[in-house]
Amino acid sequence: MKIWTKLTKGHIKSRLLIGLSIISILFVFVTQLQFLNPFVSSWDQVDFSLAVHRFDLMAMQPHFPGYPFFILGGKFIHLFVANLSEALTVFNILFYASTLFPIYKVCRAFLSRSYSSLTTAIIYSSSYCLIMVNQPMSEGSALSAFWWYVWSLLFALKTKNTRAILLPLVLLSLMLGIRLSYFPFLIGILFLYYWKVKHGGLSIKQLIYYSCWGVFFQAIWITALVISEGSLMGFIKLSLAFTSGHFNDWGGSIETSHISFVKRLIIFIGDNIFWTGMATKYFMIAGIYLICFFIVLSRVFVKQRDQSPFMRLLYLMFISYFGWALLGQNIDKARHALPLVSLLILFLCIQLFKNRVTLLILTLSGFILGLQVYYDVILISEQATESPAVYKMNDFVESMGQPVILYTWEETRVLQYLNAPYTHKRIETYQLFQIDSKYYENSTLLLTDKVVEGFISQGASLKGKIEKVKTFQSNELFEPVYHDITLYKWVGK
Repeated sequence: MKIWTKLTKGHIKSRLLIGLSIISILFVFVTQLQFLNPFVSSWDQVDFSLAVHRFDLMAMQPHFPGYPFFILGGKFIHLFVANLSEALTVFNILFYASTLFPIYKVCRAFLSRSYSSLTTAIIYSSSYCLIMVNQPMSEGSALSAFWWYVWSLLFALKTKNTRAILLPLVLLSLMLGIRLSYFPFLIGILFLYYWKVKHGGLSIKQLIYYSCWGVFFQAIWITALVISEGSLMGFIKLSLAFTSGHFNDWGGSIETSHISFVKRLIIFIGDNIFWTGMATKYFMIAGIYLICFFIVLSRVFVKQRDQSPFMRLLYLMFISYFGWALLGQNIDKARHALPLVSLLILFLCIQLFKNRVTLLILTLSGFILGLQVYYDVILISEQATESPAVYKMNDFVESMGQPVILYTWEETRVLQYLNAPYTHKRIETYQLFQIDSKYYENSTLLLTDKVVEGFISQGASLKGKIEKVKTFQSNELFEPVYHDITLYKWVGK
């Protein structure tokens, strides 16, 4: 009788966890579709949106390396959704919804059905990930392709049929054709090769054969880009110009950073991954995740960690991308850490649920899921209804009703997309501004704070030459760089 009671309670608990997970996922998915983000608030978002209408790398529609599979998905959805940016966002949402299958399958490699469902819901509803999915940016689709790629590696590791290696090779091509910066995850293929050669009977001849297929799959989208550019030499010149700028000028890599490595590391782990990526800047979520981390750490000292080849592969991919995102990406933009956030939540849930699950752990995980879903609704609806700071600035300048010349930094790309009726120019040097402004003596000269900061960094003294006009703000989570724009009027000579 006791055994039957215990089985019944376990069955009920399992059903409840699965039901709660499904309801949470459905609620989030409906919210995403109900509150489609109509705004295009950054340079990159303009690039992607314009590319849906006309793909042109030279015109930065989009910028290099082209993100062809992402744009192709947006073009397909554009057949049904008229708005360019919304077409990309809908593609992100639908593609991300498809990851429920691979995420669940990956979880099932370590956990029971009920806890796999719960983990899938927690990962899927991660608020910052959903914010990125609900933008016309490639991150949402790249994260989706990443999860399919991870599942394909698990599938290829488990099966004895070596032809299964073709699946992760295809999905690697899809992922890199959406976002090339995910190339460190190539190490997953290398680990798969190593494991298959050592334990799966894969010969060196077969390894070379499948590697040739891998090169072919990558060549599909690269060749398409070369053709779109018109010539191989033109494509190479464009790629070299872009990579040079990324690593030596504007890309935000450690090479161009003005902060120390230690500070960069602290910002990347503390802010990008944890505070923004996992907690979405909410203290309650951050506190619960911290408690969960302490529980896991207390277990690490008494229990041996998982030594399965798939878990080793996941750790290896995490470390590889961590190094690249830390050193080669812009840490001002937490979105570059998205796959690390998802993997870290997966690692945490595996450690929490793979052994005896206490009432405390169940309560904490329930709170995490509930809070994430709650904030998902708030943030997704806010993102779809509150105008970005650059839109507010545009409305204000347009309402001034006088001849205006607005000097901007990157904001001008968005103003072009909005067809702003006044003159606006991207300016980068104080010397050029001094020359150019002489032609507009009868107009009101306005400068954004990024322009002012740039002039000051070049040694210009602006004291007494500018006066503050107005500040425009929006949610930093949606646009980390241009969420706070201050407009200045030029009064100096």
